[in-house]
Amino acid sequence: MTSSRALMWRGASSRRISLLVSLLLSLGAACGGASQEGAAGGAQSRVQVTPVGAECASALLRNARLELEAASETDRPALAACTPVAGERWLALSLGRPASSALVAQGRGEDLAAALAEATADLRSRSTAEERRSGRLKLDVVTGRVDAPFDSEGRARIDRTLHGLFLPDDKLPDGGLLLLPEELSTRRLFNSKQDLQSGRLRDYLAEGVRGAVRIAGNPGKSGAPYGRLELASYFEGEGGAAVELYRGNRLEQDLSPEGLLAAAVLGGDYLLRHQHPDGSFDYTYQVKTDEVGGSYNLLRHAGACYSLFELYEATRDKRYLEAGSRGLEWLRQHFRGPKPEDEAQGFLAVVSPGEEAKLGGAALAVLAMLRYQQVTGDDRWLPDMKRLARFMVFQQDEDGKFASKYFYGKPDPKPFDSIYYPGEAILALARLSRIDPEGPWLEASMDGAGWLIGVRDLGKTVDRLPHDHWLLIGLDELYQLSDQGRTFYIHGRRIADSILRAQRRRAQFPDWVGTFYTPPRSTPTATRAEALVAMAKMAHRAGDDTRRYIDALRLMAAFERRTQLYDESLLYAPRPDLARGGFRRGLDHWEVRIDYVQHNLSALLGLRQLLLDGAPWPVDSGPKPATP
Repeated sequence: MTSSRALMWRGASSRRISLLVSLLLSLGAACGGASQEGAAGGAQSRVQVTPVGAECASALLRNARLELEAASETDRPALAACTPVAGERWLALSLGRPASSALVAQGRGEDLAAALAEATADLRSRSTAEERRSGRLKLDVVTGRVDAPFDSEGRARIDRTLHGLFLPDDKLPDGGLLLLPEELSTRRLFNSKQDLQSGRLRDYLAEGVRGAVRIAGNPGKSGAPYGRLELASYFEGEGGAAVELYRGNRLEQDLSPEGLLAAAVLGGDYLLRHQHPDGSFDYTYQVKTDEVGGSYNLLRHAGACYSLFELYEATRDKRYLEAGSRGLEWLRQHFRGPKPEDEAQGFLAVVSPGEEAKLGGAALAVLAMLRYQQVTGDDRWLPDMKRLARFMVFQQDEDGKFASKYFYGKPDPKPFDSIYYPGEAILALARLSRIDPEGPWLEASMDGAGWLIGVRDLGKTVDRLPHDHWLLIGLDELYQLSDQGRTFYIHGRRIADSILRAQRRRAQFPDWVGTFYTPPRSTPTATRAEALVAMAKMAHRAGDDTRRYIDALRLMAAFERRTQLYDESLLYAPRPDLARGGFRRGLDHWEVRIDYVQHNLSALLGLRQLLLDGAPWPVDSGPKPATP
């Protein structure tokens, strides 16, 4: 901080808050001025500042990088792209670290160059040479602010994912603490009621990421105002160019086949990192707290193995093949034959805790083993697959309906009918029929699909149809294998239409486009993308237009990639290295679970293959079904 400003903050304590308010009001007053607007809980003061722009941000980041490297002044780019404004500028500069939270420095000055110099000097004094060499920078420039009091419960009016927070404190050099939205979100500094969590804030600051900055007491109950900050955020991208961020993520995503594969590889590497030597996985990883746990789910374990074999097929990287194989060997420990009264059936089931076997467990195990055989030519697990398939057939009634569970002990008090298990079984049986055409698998698969189409979904309008992705993928298989292709195609198209109608094509927030539900989540988007991948292939085979499916898939993939965890989104996490590549539940829900990774990985690989195959294809370019 400059000596004149340092002297200012050494004035009498009774003048400090008023001086702070004056400084804050000067921040951007020349570019739009300040206005008063009423709000519950007290008056608010709003100021705006000229935006930064990518060219200016690139120059600022380059200057910061050279300053950290102690480069010559002559090597530094001019800041001509940064529009000068009257009044102070205020920013934060973060330096990422692979195995711990980023170091963060804030700076204020008469212009952006002065503010940057202050922040960079602070970062340089607190970082090692290796951290400066390897860490990426992130720049956040304050472009607007609303000042308001906390309410009587200590709550603030703030979106913790979009707004920064300024906490005035006359004991701090800059008169207070600037907290970035990613810090608020990643470190859980606000709860769901917008109540500032002072204990968590103190714990976060105690890590030393802000130097010697400490906060005493509970700022929400201090009586002092807070500032809700609008920020322009930029990350130091490849080659040093500034990449604009929104909610800590890139709005513009690389959706080329190469970009989609790179994202899938990161997801696969996350699974490798979280696999144990025995073949099991960390079921969940809590990014905010660096904790693993959760009750294990064998179906999702099998799904993770399935996606690893898909990734091996795309990359031929044996790490993924070996990890998936270890996972299947671990899963086989949970295979069990029938109860004594059903011993003659000779099936195998996947037994979950609670002494129950789920239809979907056998189906996903078969799908994973089939994928292994497809990519390796190794049929070692074919006997297991046939016995697991016998279990699925055993669970099927004469009318084609599947029972979702088989009980070794006391059955559930209420029957359970899964939406997705039947579709999983239909797909597994259809694919098994390709390598074992003499078995009853294709007939059972067709009967199961017939029951879902003719009973479960009968009479439902398109808007009421379940978005059953496993069924739609299975219908694509049956379209190719059966003499009832047109029936399966029509129902698949109705499911796809239901998905397209429900997709969010416009949104208040630009990072919500292409999604489902409020707030949007990664896995519901990914599973519907898996469905549309199958529909696009089926439509191409039927000679129909595929463009609307590909357009929807691009929007879905962009959102999926925004929920994936990259260097820029993990800057303030406790262990970025452990979370990197995982797919979180949502933009502000930082749990990673193995099935989130599985479905997103499969969806991205599916779109990639469509693009490599030439999608979207011209109408009437594909083969027609053998029968109408």
